[in-house]
Amino acid sequence: MAMQPPTKDPNLDLGFGSIVARESRKRLLNRNGTFNVKREGLGFLESLSAYHHLLTISWRRFLSYIVIAYVLVNVLFAVLYMACGPGTLSGLTGHTVGDRLVQAFFFSVDTVATIGYGNIVPATVMANVLVTLESLVGLLGFSVLRPPGGAHRLQQPCGHRSVS
Repeated sequence: MAMQPPTKDPNLDLGFGSIVARESRKRLLNRNGTFNVKREGLGFLESLSAYHHLLTISWRRFLSYIVIAYVLVNVLFAVLYMACGPGTLSGLTGHTVGDRLVQAFFFSVDTVATIGYGNIVPATVMANVLVTLESLVGLLGFSVLRPPGGAHRLQQPCGHRSVS
């Protein structure tokens, strides 16, 4: 009984192996670290990728997006706390609506960042529901934004370096 040579399964090649190299004869990554791959055949909406956008923008723009999103989420929750009515948050000492809104904003920052100083606490069921929702938004937000700002971003070479 003669042994047959193993058949090559094209599904085993993950895109960086011999099949791609044999077919294209081009680099998948340029020397500066950018991709040498173009996606074709996709419609405009299908080709949009927030993750790819966050990976490829500058650090300044990326951090600006993070700060803007953080402030907007905290403002939104502060407004929601105030919309629940007076007495929703126990410990608010502001005399005007603006003062209480500022205190609700910083309570929201404490909640999202899981700091929890304890001088302002939720006093109603609705406030506790909002705190629960806000805690979930904070935890998910940090876990979703970590990869684009983490090691993937740090591995990209800087534009001023040259590769020989």
